[in-house]
Amino acid sequence: MRASVIVITRNHSGYLAEVLAALSKQDYPDFEVVIVDSSNGEEKEKSAKIAEQFRAKYIVEPRLGQSLARNSGLPHCTGEIIAFTDDDCLPATNWLSLLVENYSRPEVWGCSGRVVPHRNETAADLFEEVAGQDLGEVRREFMPDEVRFSIGLVLRNVLKVFAKHLKGKGMAPWNVGHGSSMSFRKLALDQLGGFDNRLGAGAPLRSGEDIDINYRVLRSGHCLIYEPRAVVRHNHHRMTTEDVFKTRYAYSFGGAALMHENSGNPLMFCMKVGRFVQLYIKIAQYSLTGKKELARVFREDLRGVRDGIAAQKKNPRDPKIKPDL
Repeated sequence: MRASVIVITRNHSGYLAEVLAALSKQDYPDFEVVIVDSSNGEEKEKSAKIAEQFRAKYIVEPRLGQSLARNSGLPHCTGEIIAFTDDDCLPATNWLSLLVENYSRPEVWGCSGRVVPHRNETAADLFEEVAGQDLGEVRREFMPDEVRFSIGLVLRNVLKVFAKHLKGKGMAPWNVGHGSSMSFRKLALDQLGGFDNRLGAGAPLRSGEDIDINYRVLRSGHCLIYEPRAVVRHNHHRMTTEDVFKTRYAYSFGGAALMHENSGNPLMFCMKVGRFVQLYIKIAQYSLTGKKELARVFREDLRGVRDGIAAQKKNPRDPKIKPDL
């Protein structure tokens, strides 16, 4: 199967050269790289030259938003499998081949890889503790039933409301994979209407485009795989503690918008209620034990949940985006 790798970038030409160098060393025999650039000024010129140097397709997308950028790259892809990574990530040499080998069964519509931190820094450690993208070393398969309501499913997961971060033990669609290491059949993206342009960094709902597309794949009756052997290293850019708080706010903002929009599914409604319960519990717990940083993390989460629900009401879904098939 031919594959296409879309890399979205904005004003990160220095990092872009690193990710393209890593992609040039992939051991998969048949793939192309498509750069979608939302940079401005000199950064756009630098990115264009770097793309030319590595013989990557180069697409300019002046509008902001991660989903919009990814959608802009799709018409330029010739692969049956579309993989995605970001300009601050370094894929391992076998990253693409390990993703693609999971598509041997037609019911599999998506496969995500493992995301690990590239550099160890204090704030990045806090990020990994409370919002880490590393979902662990255990391969998981996610089936459509995992996003359909049942009393048994809710009861099996009710105690998870007390957890700080579930990582590889969480429910679908939250802990399936992350946007910096994911792939889908092009057929799936075409039939589902692509990514939701309201979601992701730079868009009105701020985050959650990866969670949303995973949810819609499962709701369509198809399967997803988390393949931990397919690794990318994520550079946290000297993240500060304040950056961690802002990131958690954005994650909760988009996640709450998704839960609220899909509250017609009783499972998502229960998840939304459970999220409020969890946040109040964790804020009280860490306030009483004097863990001020963690208490603030969950206060930012609560603020993000409230603001995300309000924002979703003002930003309805585009009709081309199919929540179910």
